[in-house]
Amino acid sequence: MKDISEPRHSEPHLSESSGVRDFVFGFGDGINTSLGMAAGVGGADISSNLIILAAFVGMFTGAKAMAVQNYLAVKTHRELLKSEIAREEWEIENKPDVERKEIEDIYKAKGFSGKDLEIVVNKITSDKKVWLDTMLTEEAS
Repeated sequence: MKDISEPRHSEPHLSESSGVRDFVFGFGDGINTSLGMAAGVGGADISSNLIILAAFVGMFTGAKAMAVQNYLAVKTHRELLKSEIAREEWEIENKPDVERKEIEDIYKAKGFSGKDLEIVVNKITSDKKVWLDTMLTEEAS
């Protein structure tokens, strides 16, 4: 049988954070805050222009705050993922026997045994990219 290497499947995806998502979250939060502020200020005996101004100020400051909070949350999450990837890469390079045993345990739990298990483990651990991807997606936290 001819050895055919399988091309890696690659599909473009949106990143975890997008300006659109930040805008939608921020805008939604800003509108809700503004409506509450407008309702509260609306009961006061003041000019309607002042009520509208207060609503706009509340909307934009709320939107900005929500967008910044979302940005920081996504950035922190990405940094955590990068550190996990680096840790797995280090473990594969420095403790390959332990990591290989983890792959074996993962696929034993999926029902593989004997020669089939050996073939799967050998195939995965023969390619460091596949090995890393498998550890990142299959290893229980």
